[in-house]
Amino acid sequence: MELTSKHTKLTNLSSHRSRWWLVLIFLLLLLLVAGGLVFRKLTAVRMGQSTVGLTPLTELGSQKYHGMAGGLYPDGSNERPSAHEAAGVKIAQAIRPLTNDGSVDEASGKIGFVAVGMSNTSLEFETFLDQADEIPQLNPAVVFVDGAQHSKASQFVANPDDDYWTVLGERLTEAGLSDEQVQIVWLKEARARANLPFPLDALLLKSDLREIVGLLNQRFPNLKIIYLSSRTYGGYATIDLNPEPYAYQSAFAVKWLIEDQLKGDVGLNYDPDEGTVYAPWLSWGPYLWADGVAEQGNGLIWEQSDFAFDGTHTSPSGQAKVAGQLYHFLRTDETAVPWFLSSESVQ
Repeated sequence: MELTSKHTKLTNLSSHRSRWWLVLIFLLLLLLVAGGLVFRKLTAVRMGQSTVGLTPLTELGSQKYHGMAGGLYPDGSNERPSAHEAAGVKIAQAIRPLTNDGSVDEASGKIGFVAVGMSNTSLEFETFLDQADEIPQLNPAVVFVDGAQHSKASQFVANPDDDYWTVLGERLTEAGLSDEQVQIVWLKEARARANLPFPLDALLLKSDLREIVGLLNQRFPNLKIIYLSSRTYGGYATIDLNPEPYAYQSAFAVKWLIEDQLKGDVGLNYDPDEGTVYAPWLSWGPYLWADGVAEQGNGLIWEQSDFAFDGTHTSPSGQAKVAGQLYHFLRTDETAVPWFLSSESVQ
């Protein structure tokens, strides 16, 4: 009788514990689901959508996004302010082929053009490089280097001790370039797994970009120009690496950084006549965001097939779109034509 009673108690205890485990597991699952819903509610994350209803910065004009003005440049404009444009053209016209020690050598010197950024940047620049040999009237002194690296979001590249910088040096060596020969950079970055509400996410990215600009200026003594681009469309994302609206909002980080230089921020001074130089001349490169398949003023759209399975990294067709945008920019922009194209073609 006593053994039976003990056995019954043990059975009841085991059953009681099992029920508690089931309740605990259920509560954990409930918390996970609820947490995901709350996260999406608080951050307005949009995934797996062909459009998200946001207006490209280039079309926002005088309108505002959460109180912030649109346009690539101040006052809702997509055009560089005239003084900044004139300064950029003057700098571009002064770019010359350099030897390993930074001396001008028109006959055998090189003009280093380096891509800096994350995996998307690398994929897209590699596609650009595949077409480089067929670029008509390309300046033969220009040497391209893909310095962008996989898994190197902005917070890593902004760290001077990150191995990003070691690998970058190795790639320059492989291309036969010295630090002194690098004169132009295309910088395209995003912050991995951004989850703060706007504008905090964009301000963090802006801070990273500012650090990267400073590190590039220190590393390359003859760096003259940095063209910046923000993310492509992130509405198809199936992972939280950089979905909407963070992909869209990354453009504000670029916009605000350039505007700081336009306002005369001492830490971003590029003009030796104004004091110590802490940064190269900054400008927008190609603006790459469009609202998925929604019609845009410039005809750019992003289809699901333009992205890999994760909806974040560009597929070959998406890479070709970015490469095409970059190529068009370099062939037509007044600050790129003087050094990108051969001297005969711009006379």
